[in-house]
Amino acid sequence: MQKILGYGEIMLRISLDSEITPFLKSTNFGGCELNALSFLSQRGYDCEFLSSFPENLIGKEIKAFLKTLNIRSNINFGKERLGIYYSYGSRNNQPTKISYDRKGSSFSKYLISKTELHKILKDKKYVIISGITPALSQECQKNILNLIDTAKLLNVKIIYDINYRPTLWSIEECRRFNKKILNHVDFLFTNSKTLRDLFEIKVEFNDVDMFQESEQTLNKFFKTYNIPCVGMTIRKNNKLATMINYQKTNFKSQIFEINQIDRVGAGDSFLASVIHGILSNWDFKKIISFSTSSFAIAHTFKGDVNQFSDIEIINFTTKSIN
Repeated sequence: MQKILGYGEIMLRISLDSEITPFLKSTNFGGCELNALSFLSQRGYDCEFLSSFPENLIGKEIKAFLKTLNIRSNINFGKERLGIYYSYGSRNNQPTKISYDRKGSSFSKYLISKTELHKILKDKKYVIISGITPALSQECQKNILNLIDTAKLLNVKIIYDINYRPTLWSIEECRRFNKKILNHVDFLFTNSKTLRDLFEIKVEFNDVDMFQESEQTLNKFFKTYNIPCVGMTIRKNNKLATMINYQKTNFKSQIFEINQIDRVGAGDSFLASVIHGILSNWDFKKIISFSTSSFAIAHTFKGDVNQFSDIEIINFTTKSIN
């Protein structure tokens, strides 16, 4: 089984009823790289998480939590705090509202040497990173740049989700950093709005064709960047779809119409499902069908990690408008 590394921050998720009536509903751990690795580890992949936690009871609890998910941990225990994010309940298929409290976290202060990165990556085949991470600190930016350099040296494939968060850094900062790394990425995950905003792409599209905006945006994006595989999520109100471009061929999903309970982690489910399909040597028709169903079903429960089995995902039925 091919080994997969995830580098990122695990945070404490505090779920509240709403911003108006912020009653505590639940707490758990979350983070995009964790969500993706959890999905893959459930399917038997050898997964390892590279991160830093505070050297206290909660840091040790997270390490134990990773073990329950069958994820090996490569953890630095630092003196700083754990990052937190607050999620507020949303209604009428609106995005789940997120508020971050993660400045100065142990993870953001953790600088990894190139020598250590070489040791960590030497037996890996894939590494998962997110565009949220470089927004946290200069140390995180250096780690990702060194991680990518080392991965390319060792022929490790890079899986990257842009995940632009305007509350963490400016679009200008995000644009500058992404321009440094995108041509080194093997699998890119994003959406049309992020690409248009980040790379100042202008397209004309209508609200009738779910895929037109993504197709036109991607065509212009490819004039500058050459990435073998790009996965895109598509949302229009309560309608969901995805598109995968593999070696310049677009594979479009069916369109789902569902009541969205919680969007957090849905994009991570899509990413992990696509990688699962590729590692399983599925054809792209099967990959797009499975990964879109996984993306859609992830909207139907509260929480970060998609714990549905392959059979449950394949058998997931909802009202399709195709």
